[in-house]
Amino acid sequence: MITQRQSAKSIDEAAARWVARQDAGELTPAEEADLSAWLDSDIRCVGALARAQAYFISPRMELAMRMLRRPPAPSVAQWGTLPRRAVLMGAAASVLGAAVLVRRPAPTAGRRYASEVGEVRRIPLPDGSRITLNTDSVLEVDYREDSRTIRLLKGEAYFEVAKNPDRPFIVQGPKAQARAVGTAYAVRLEDDKGSMRVQVTSGRVAVELPPPAPPATAWQALERLWTPSAGATNGTHVTANQEAEVRIGLNAAGVEEVQVSLRDVAPGALGRSLMWREGLLSFEGVTLAEAAAEFARYSVQKIVVKGAPAHERISGLFAATDPAGFARAIALGLRIKSKREGDIITLYK
Repeated sequence: MITQRQSAKSIDEAAARWVARQDAGELTPAEEADLSAWLDSDIRCVGALARAQAYFISPRMELAMRMLRRPPAPSVAQWGTLPRRAVLMGAAASVLGAAVLVRRPAPTAGRRYASEVGEVRRIPLPDGSRITLNTDSVLEVDYREDSRTIRLLKGEAYFEVAKNPDRPFIVQGPKAQARAVGTAYAVRLEDDKGSMRVQVTSGRVAVELPPPAPPATAWQALERLWTPSAGATNGTHVTANQEAEVRIGLNAAGVEEVQVSLRDVAPGALGRSLMWREGLLSFEGVTLAEAAAEFARYSVQKIVVKGAPAHERISGLFAATDPAGFARAIALGLRIKSKREGDIITLYK
């Protein structure tokens, strides 16, 4: 017996009908069984349902319905070999990404910039360099004739650096700095102790201790002559498609030093981890608890995961400022429950 394969159009139409039925009210046990059977009937059904859900809740409904008729985007399942239940509703999040706030101010020397929770700011610099400031982040721009210094005070930013060997581009954290001439890289402060992560997409970056502050007194200047150097001047080099975890430790002499662990990252994976620049969060094999913690950076709504679901591993692409949509997709994909009380969304068995 030959079974006719469903067409992409028929799958999309069925997905739209299922979303409409879900919106009308809670599914009955029989309908839940029918939905589960339909999802299992074709590998394309999961992605189609994800797209349909995102389009349905999109405020631009007319555009969304037009997009529903387009050929489906490449499946998130192409990123790895996780089971279907872990490859969730993220493919449709690109429809929602337009909700991210973007501002383009003109910077001045010594000026401070901050982003609100859920906001991404794009900051063009006078030399042609560009900064993309992630959610809830703060930095200061200090441009001088012989240097370009960015002090990252909180959060995360991505830097596209215009090449100028005579004016190094330096991103300073509380304890370490990332110095470049012409490259593109992201810096994220991990905690209040000075730890940070550096991701390089092109060129090369030197991770090092910042230069010491000028001595305030003659006694401090004399004392510095007898104090061991605070580390190598050339730092640890991070090249394209590498990620560095930076920690601050003590060397044998008891002096602070930068401790860097490097790892190579596939270009595609690195690009996905930086999709916050487009208002999206990309997860690949992370636990649900880890994903919930990342969403907490982008919204006042918080996701709490109770019990065993916290350890479930998920993959997908989601709108960063839509934790409620993420929770709905997770609840459906993992067959768990979701409850919202005020700004708290709870996921549980």
